[in-house]
Amino acid sequence: MEENHAPTLKRLTLPCGAGVALWLVGPAGPGGVPERLWNSLSRSEKDRANRFRRAEDRALFALTRGSLRRLLSETTDIPADKIAFVEGPYGKPRLAETSGPHFNVSHSGCWALIGFSGSRDIGVDIEFMRPADGELNLARSYFSAAEYRSLEGLANGMLLSSFYKIWTCKEAVLKAIGAGISTHLKDFSVELAEDGYVLRPEPNCFTPALATVVANPVEVPEGYAGCYALA
Repeated sequence: MEENHAPTLKRLTLPCGAGVALWLVGPAGPGGVPERLWNSLSRSEKDRANRFRRAEDRALFALTRGSLRRLLSETTDIPADKIAFVEGPYGKPRLAETSGPHFNVSHSGCWALIGFSGSRDIGVDIEFMRPADGELNLARSYFSAAEYRSLEGLANGMLLSSFYKIWTCKEAVLKAIGAGISTHLKDFSVELAEDGYVLRPEPNCFTPALATVVANPVEVPEGYAGCYALA
């Protein structure tokens, strides 16, 4: 991987979120990633990156994992290439055999989001907002009835934005809890409020822990939606 472009690692300013640190990574392009980041990846991470068919997707994955290793190295004083991960039941990584911050990553399009928390489990999600002209059909299939009703009647631009705000919030919440994304999307509703998101458990919600989860939107590049959640 050659350093043909200069992707950024930018720490985001949070209006609320004590103990939380978020970084925006990107943009990734077909030119690859900085050599120092590529060399810090494990063999399995390099193999996984090389399985992506599009050069931009390979670069984004490698850039995300390399940036995560760099940030964890600065926090733990472990060399970036020596950091080891283990995965939870649904693939959420955590540090193996060492203490450190809770963390989570997400990538979409050409940008990635990395989140750290000092004391609580964290989930993050970033999504490129792709107009599909089928957002209401997707909401009917995967969202709660309350969420579907909130989207009905919205104009196209507002519908797309609101759909992805709900989607990223649901993913971030479930990643923070450490639950399967596809299984529990309808277990709670996301209400879009002026100052953030309100989470409302549905009947027979899979976990009482949802009552203590907080979720907030993240300022990400135009055309994307982002969210972080703490469990």
